[in-house]
Amino acid sequence: MPPTVLTQDTLNRTLLARQGLLTPHTGALADTVEAIGAIQAQYWPAVAISLITRNSTATLESVYDAFERRDLVVGSSIRGTVHAVSRAEHPLYAAVSEATDADIVAARNEGKDPGMRALRAAVLEFAAEKPRSAAEFADFAAQWVEANPGRMSEPNLEYHQSRNWRPIYRSNALIRFPSDGRWAPATGPKTYLYSPERAADPDAAIAGLVRRHLAAFGPAAADDTAAWLGLKVTRARPILEGFADLVTYTDEAGRTLYDLPDAELADPAAKAPPRLLPRFDSILLAHNAKHRQRIISREYWERVYNGKNLQILPSFLIGGYVAGIWSVEAKKKVATLTLEPFHKLAKADAKALTAEAERVLRSQAPDSASHAVQIAE
Repeated sequence: MPPTVLTQDTLNRTLLARQGLLTPHTGALADTVEAIGAIQAQYWPAVAISLITRNSTATLESVYDAFERRDLVVGSSIRGTVHAVSRAEHPLYAAVSEATDADIVAARNEGKDPGMRALRAAVLEFAAEKPRSAAEFADFAAQWVEANPGRMSEPNLEYHQSRNWRPIYRSNALIRFPSDGRWAPATGPKTYLYSPERAADPDAAIAGLVRRHLAAFGPAAADDTAAWLGLKVTRARPILEGFADLVTYTDEAGRTLYDLPDAELADPAAKAPPRLLPRFDSILLAHNAKHRQRIISREYWERVYNGKNLQILPSFLIGGYVAGIWSVEAKKKVATLTLEPFHKLAKADAKALTAEAERVLRSQAPDSASHAVQIAE
């Protein structure tokens, strides 16, 4: 019997359900992050918005508290991009990052430069005692080079010096942590601390995160999983095929989709309430670039993605699909959230979207005296 073909709407509602965008998650934020997958965090305010949208108990304060307790951690991760993950799963993401050379400048042949490897090891030891700033890392690297003449190749030395040694502290073994303990600033934590917990078996870590991708974003094809984790498809597919318990479907494009044996498919007719997604939301990036139609149309992708500066703009969902973008101007007296629909909204949708936008705005800007939501014409 051929595999069941899953419609776009079935994939849409299933994705929303697993992401907590149909019925929000409750309980510990670390559990929510493990359920929805790593949260892209290069734009720091996006982390709180992502959780406030997906967990009904999340507040700005509770998100920051989770990082202060280190239930959640943030740092360089899969695909060399900053992500927020649970502390328990950080070693898994670090192992995949390391296995894919995500934090190594491959063009500089760093992996074959023993001096570069020695410096990176010294950097971790330097950041083990307390959070270190970018300036401290640069000074440390300069002193290390002076004390170890000739150990590093000239191309690597010139490259890193020209970038003030930034790549050496964008390591998957370092997490970001504010030296003063303050998580609230919109720019996020700017110092780095060594996180020594490492995965004992990198292959097992990769396999574990392949399954995590299915749980959070599945059913998914091999190229979806590869794109999310920064793997080559030729590596992701054998891992998926090697799991004897996975179920398979196909999508309308004919691709084989894999899923966990106990994972449920959502009703394609299930009501999808309006939701706000932050900048760089993972749900828009968890599948192959050519197959994101389960959440956004090709036409609208060009309006959400700014290719000039590689930005994924904050967006909102109507009927389960991206239908516009939004922005916030927050001041002490008033915080204003502006919604820019890509098409005319029905009155009921506009009303429900406005209510959800106000909820998110109040959570994002609790110190503002008043809050306003407007829909751009």
